[in-house]
Amino acid sequence: MIELYSSHDIDIKTKIIAKKISDEHRGDKTPVVMVGVLNGAFMFFADLVRNMDIDIECDFIRVKSYIGKKRGDVQFVKDVETSLKGKHIYIVDDIFDSGNTMKYIADFFSIKWPKTVSIVTLVKRKENEWDPDIWKREWPLIQNFHYAFECDDEWLVGYGLDTKGGYQRNLPSIFAL
Repeated sequence: MIELYSSHDIDIKTKIIAKKISDEHRGDKTPVVMVGVLNGAFMFFADLVRNMDIDIECDFIRVKSYIGKKRGDVQFVKDVETSLKGKHIYIVDDIFDSGNTMKYIADFFSIKWPKTVSIVTLVKRKENEWDPDIWKREWPLIQNFHYAFECDDEWLVGYGLDTKGGYQRNLPSIFAL
């Protein structure tokens, strides 16, 4: 395993994103809902929301798009319990891989009438099938896309990201296998 991002670097980048999101809504009376994508985003999500200094609601969804290391169809396992109507929604995930899962979630949330939808990921692949900046131009509901790191096509573990079978999520840094 090769360490790509240390726990110190993750902490700094997470605090920067938390400040950016807080600054985007300072003085705005519209409610903000942070939605963590389980299971992979749980560590990043917890650290992110802990570092925000605005009032927020927190909720979670669970989707599956991988079987081991193979990408499959996106399956919704758990929906949010919070009303999203008229609110600023931030979808927080561990990795923006192909973009298909995030696009699926954002499309699904659009029927819940949010004011805006923004994307936050810890890691973004340099190469992906879906570019949120292009989709922002086509769908004005998409507001922002925040990410901490960019990576190539390595398999990542640690800080919520897992191996086949769900192991190594508890590592404090992110490693490439």
